[in-house]
Amino acid sequence: MPNTEPIEALKRLDGGRSRGSILWSLLGLLFLTALVPLVLTSRYLVNQARADLELDQRSLQMAKVRHLSEWIAQFRTSTRAVVQTLATSLAIDAPADYKKRIDSLAARRTLERFPGESSSLVSVNVVDRNGFGARSGLALPEPSIQAGIQAAFLAGLKGQSTSTPPLWSTTLSEPVVISAEPVLDPAGSAQAVVIAITSFERVVQLTRQSGEGGLLDVYVVSGDGRLVAHSDPKYASTGADLKGIDIVQEFVQTAGRAAASMPFTLEDADGVTRHMLGTFIRVADDSGWGVIAQIDEAKAYAGANAMRRNSILVVSLVSILALGLGLLLSREITQPIRTLRDAALQLAHGDFKTRVSLNSKNEVGVLGDTFNVMGERIERAVEEIREAADTNRELFIGTVRMLANAIDAKDPYTRGHSERVAFYSTLVAKELGMSEAEIANVHLSGLIHDVGKIGIEDRILRKPAALTDDEYEIMKQHPTKGAQILEAVPKLKALAGPGLQHHENVDGSGYPEGLKGDEIPLLGRMVSVADAFDAMTTDRPYSKAMTFEAAVARLQFLSGKKFDSQCVDAMARAVASGELTAAKARVAAVAARRDGPSLKGMS
Repeated sequence: MPNTEPIEALKRLDGGRSRGSILWSLLGLLFLTALVPLVLTSRYLVNQARADLELDQRSLQMAKVRHLSEWIAQFRTSTRAVVQTLATSLAIDAPADYKKRIDSLAARRTLERFPGESSSLVSVNVVDRNGFGARSGLALPEPSIQAGIQAAFLAGLKGQSTSTPPLWSTTLSEPVVISAEPVLDPAGSAQAVVIAITSFERVVQLTRQSGEGGLLDVYVVSGDGRLVAHSDPKYASTGADLKGIDIVQEFVQTAGRAAASMPFTLEDADGVTRHMLGTFIRVADDSGWGVIAQIDEAKAYAGANAMRRNSILVVSLVSILALGLGLLLSREITQPIRTLRDAALQLAHGDFKTRVSLNSKNEVGVLGDTFNVMGERIERAVEEIREAADTNRELFIGTVRMLANAIDAKDPYTRGHSERVAFYSTLVAKELGMSEAEIANVHLSGLIHDVGKIGIEDRILRKPAALTDDEYEIMKQHPTKGAQILEAVPKLKALAGPGLQHHENVDGSGYPEGLKGDEIPLLGRMVSVADAFDAMTTDRPYSKAMTFEAAVARLQFLSGKKFDSQCVDAMARAVASGELTAAKARVAAVAARRDGPSLKGMS
């Protein structure tokens, strides 16, 4: 039987195209050498731009908050200076009767020059210890403002300078701050208090201008994290607690001792978390206030994000263009290679006349010419091998025929026995559904099943009468002698050797080893049935030939005892179907002597 492993390997090779191809390798190489550097460069530039934008944003925010904090400090200082100057002048010039001095201020309308459209002062009050006072400017009736004035007055009587956080005035629709300065006598005791209400609208306006139309969020908070002013008009200066914002909490915890920039997250009114970049600085006075600027990272890095989107678009377009061009160029390279591959597969499948015609002038063209030369040489070599195989086959057939003839020459009464047994055995093999290669082995085994009789003495082999016990023991040695003879031809022994065990019986009563059942090789069981059938249907010195039907009946009687039941049933079917007749047996025997056994499919 031929070795099919190489063919199966070629089938796997032919069907294994999913392993990859030169086309995809070239496209992958193009991607690695062209697109990957482009992607990495683009990524580096985007990251560098992001870092530069972050640095610029921090610098911008720091400039914003520093400018606003300095302006607020200057604004508060100038406002308090007016109040402090008035309190100092009263302390220097005032007589012991502070009430008369205050009445004089009211009569002369001195305080009226402080408030005005060009001034941030809303009103100025001077009140002595007994509650007598002079006032100029607007009166703000809001309870929170009146409470602030009362608290500032009481603090002033204790000799304390005070300044309240911004309070919202519904009358003015803007925030105001209440400041108080004590008027001290020579002994340092407070005899009166100067109370000023200052509009904080200028601070609010400047804070809103610092937001640059919503690009930044700029706001002022008190030392405990409450809102003072915000660049977004929707935020009123109501003193809302902002410590829930990370950057405000950081300012409160550090008391703004050092200006700092930091990233943080902020959850907006819609519950969406935004990533922010912010900077804070403390106002340079004793208020403890801080100025904070922050921006959504999406806005801060808008340039970098746009660059990233553009780079992705460019890389995508370049990728499509490169892959398209690469596909075209790669096909020019891979098409001749695929042609060579297909031709090589045809050659491997046995089509040794396969040749290729390539127009390539490069190394692939040289490879194609080399392939054609190789194909011609392989074709010649295969023809030589076939001729040698035919010669070997003839020699092998001649050897087998010689053995069969030698066996029959030893026993003239059984001439043609080996050929008939071979023929009967092949019919049994066909009925059992064996392959063509297996049937060839069975035929060969039938031919040489009695090869051991060459070593049996002629006086015993040719004896026309029944054998004595001693002679029978010698005759029983022919299977063993046959195995010894076949030792010189290992291949023949491997193929047909099991047929030498045709004298083993399925019930264990046979010889030479007394095997039973499946211990006997199938070849031996088949040849056993064929051998017995020929013995019963051939005239012998000691018995007359039976009819085929009688011989089948005898085999069936001994089925399961001496003979294998499957083999007996196969022989019976061959006789019943007409495949096995006396005429066909004679023709087969003559053909076997003339042509020798068929070796087709043998391995």
